[in-house]
Amino acid sequence: MRLFTNRLLLLVCISLLHLNSYAQSILGRSISINCNTQPLGIVMDQIEEKAGFRFSYQSRIIPRDSLVSLQVTAISVKDALDQLLNERYDYLETKNFLILRYAPKRLTLILDKASGDQEHYTIQGYVVDEQTGAKIHNASVYERNLAQATLTDENGYFKIDLSHIFQPLALSISKEEYKELTTYYLLEVDIRQAKRSVRKNDISQDPGTLLENGLAKFLISSKQRIHALNLGTIISKAPYQASLTPAINTHGNFSGQIVNQIALNVIGGYNAGVNGVEVGGIFNLNKMNMRGTQVAGIFNINGGGTDGVQLAGIYNIVKKNASGLQLAGIFNTVHGKSEGLQMSGIINRADQLNGLQFGLINIAKASTGYSFGLLNLIGDGFQRITLSSNETTDLNLALKTGNNNLYTAVLAGANLREKNQQYSFGFGFGTMMCPGAPLSFSPELSCRYLYLGNWRDLNFLNRLDLGLNLRIADKLRLIAGPSVNIYYSDQSAVYKGYADLLHRKDQFNLHHTKLKGWIGWTAGIMIF
Repeated sequence: MRLFTNRLLLLVCISLLHLNSYAQSILGRSISINCNTQPLGIVMDQIEEKAGFRFSYQSRIIPRDSLVSLQVTAISVKDALDQLLNERYDYLETKNFLILRYAPKRLTLILDKASGDQEHYTIQGYVVDEQTGAKIHNASVYERNLAQATLTDENGYFKIDLSHIFQPLALSISKEEYKELTTYYLLEVDIRQAKRSVRKNDISQDPGTLLENGLAKFLISSKQRIHALNLGTIISKAPYQASLTPAINTHGNFSGQIVNQIALNVIGGYNAGVNGVEVGGIFNLNKMNMRGTQVAGIFNINGGGTDGVQLAGIYNIVKKNASGLQLAGIFNTVHGKSEGLQMSGIINRADQLNGLQFGLINIAKASTGYSFGLLNLIGDGFQRITLSSNETTDLNLALKTGNNNLYTAVLAGANLREKNQQYSFGFGFGTMMCPGAPLSFSPELSCRYLYLGNWRDLNFLNRLDLGLNLRIADKLRLIAGPSVNIYYSDQSAVYKGYADLLHRKDQFNLHHTKLKGWIGWTAGIMIF
């Protein structure tokens, strides 16, 4: 009798909690809509406005241009959507978003066995299509609070063994294009002893795009990929995960549905995301977001965004937005906005750069930030060539790449006169002020090595050019302005036929035998 009473009370508590959470949820909010033959997209916009939330869904699953009618008064958002969408979608809530998942079909569970105790409980049975009775292959069967999952076989059969149970079991079944099915199992448990590591589950509005990466698809097992397709936005949280490989880990095939605080991967690991620290001997794969610190011996790939520090021996890939530090030996790629610092040995790439790039080659489709490298290929920036002369070098050529905030310049120059030979090459950077005006200003710092007859001599010319740019055509500017020069040289003698910078008459004293300074000038043209 006592056992029956306890189970009854527990069932009543679960029901009351369910009803209370529903009443407080987005789906339980009351709305009134009066639309006649309106595009579906407009009606959904009105529901968002009246109920105070936002929809999230893949554009291909909602025919926003189709005409619908809906006249309802003081009904729940769920009931309104069921009428509007003909009960062909699942609704998943997160924060102030309602995620729509196309699910026109229904599943049925045929239970074969459900028995055990708090330490070990086994559930087995069959999953079939409610309408046709067809057995469903590769449906995900999982208990999200325990982070345990399995797949049905070709006969629709499954068996899942659950252990360390400290709360009522909620077994869910999910399959692409089917409404999710959840069944509850009551057993004698002490719900006060919540020792299980997985915390309250969460639903993400952003399932990420990790599985679009070919290498990630190769490294993740087929069962994990199927779970990702079936479960998509259903995510749980746990304090830690340890992995040898993506397929061998403490969360099994459910690892791609869990956001961990700490993830330790001997070779490599696969998570839904990280909100803390992740370390991989070779690689780390996250289906969604990484927040915190992520370190890998070779590469990191995140299907969502990153916020924090991301370090890799060879490369980092972020499929959405990134903020913080991204550091890699060879290249970094952000397919969304990069709002922090990208540093690499060779290439940095971002769709929208709002931060800083530092690498040999920097690429961005659009930029309001700063790129510092040998070449900066910015979609809405510029690539300009400057031909000029100055008080030291007769002919100078510069390739300037970047944007108005910051550009870098690759420099070369020469004097070809027989008794005044000189060859120079170097690097500089500058900024463009008042770029849209007919007359703009571009202060520029540069350093050039000067060859004056002997490669063993160290001759470095450092310049601050204060250039004025007069636009005379769409892609043509005249440039002119003064400069300040600081020249360092350990050269002891002038070589025959080469320029003499040791005995300039216009130099000023810098109180050092190897340093000289003078005021100079630059004049030339800038193309593009």
